[in-house]
Amino acid sequence: MTRPILAPAAGATILRCRRLFITEPGAVELLDDELPPLFDHDVYATTVLSGISHGTELAWLRGTAAALHRTWDPQRRLYLDGPGRAYPVAPGYESIAEVAAIGRDVSGVRVGELIAVDGPHASGHVLHERSAVAGRLPAGVTAEQAVFFILARVALGGVHDASLLLGESVVVMGLGTVGLLAAQQAQLGGAAVIGVDRYPLRVQAAETLGIHALLADGTDIAAQVRDRVGPDGADAAIEASGSLQGLHEAIRCLRKGGRVATVASYHGDQAGLRLGEEYHRNRITILSSMTINDCPARSHPLWTRDRLDATARAQITDGRVRTDGLISHRIPFTDAPDAYRLLLDRPQDTIKVVLTYDH
Repeated sequence: MTRPILAPAAGATILRCRRLFITEPGAVELLDDELPPLFDHDVYATTVLSGISHGTELAWLRGTAAALHRTWDPQRRLYLDGPGRAYPVAPGYESIAEVAAIGRDVSGVRVGELIAVDGPHASGHVLHERSAVAGRLPAGVTAEQAVFFILARVALGGVHDASLLLGESVVVMGLGTVGLLAAQQAQLGGAAVIGVDRYPLRVQAAETLGIHALLADGTDIAAQVRDRVGPDGADAAIEASGSLQGLHEAIRCLRKGGRVATVASYHGDQAGLRLGEEYHRNRITILSSMTINDCPARSHPLWTRDRLDATARAQITDGRVRTDGLISHRIPFTDAPDAYRLLLDRPQDTIKVVLTYDH
């Protein structure tokens, strides 16, 4: 058996990190944790930036995530009555880290390089060389751009699932990070895009990116959409708000035979969706967009997760999809509980909240 390079058995220092845990609803803690030993083909990287996934992580924090309340059966792919996942939960999957040490057989990355890590919020990570090489940042790309790579893939999957044709109109409901990325990608493909959000900050961000946007301030959004695209309504919608009210309004915006691709998760018991109205009368199709959890792309094998990843990264790298101005808050990792309180108490002031690390 290959001996570890950095581990007690080798007489070296134990690799440790500070890791973020949601320990119970409403509670965020930073705890010391021990990393796996570094073997010949492994890479140790220290985090410089990690993005908070507002929808997913707030569901864990609020205690509304489905996995907390029911048991997921991976063979039958069903949620069943029974105990759900227990706290603590280590959230996060959008980290950018600097390679600090490599195993003796690692040749694909060098110490000092930046890599994207699909791992939870923590000050350090140990990963296999394959993952580190796949996460290498392209030349000239900053950590603040790369932190959007994963969500850009999520957004691109939603655009594909909306099956947009050149010249069609699409409503993007919810202009958080995923919505703003998807709106740009849809526009790249030739769609006429209308963004919708209830927060003025996000509507302003969309307009800055060249996306026409409407403020959901109590007026009839579906009527405003028809004023812009014509009385029949939009061809499609990408639902990125994560609320059933947003999904319902997306349905209302569409013409007969329209389609909605949902890229957000819907947590807890929500009110506001009435399927006996426009959904039924206008024969609307709703599609769940999912790029993980063993769900291949609908156009597989032409489009794989790797191809979606590469395309989304290229769009950010060459500037076709802009991320400037999307980070609204940079909060030190040591103050992470404050970041989550901000998202809970003042979501209207945020677009993308990231944690910064000082080693």
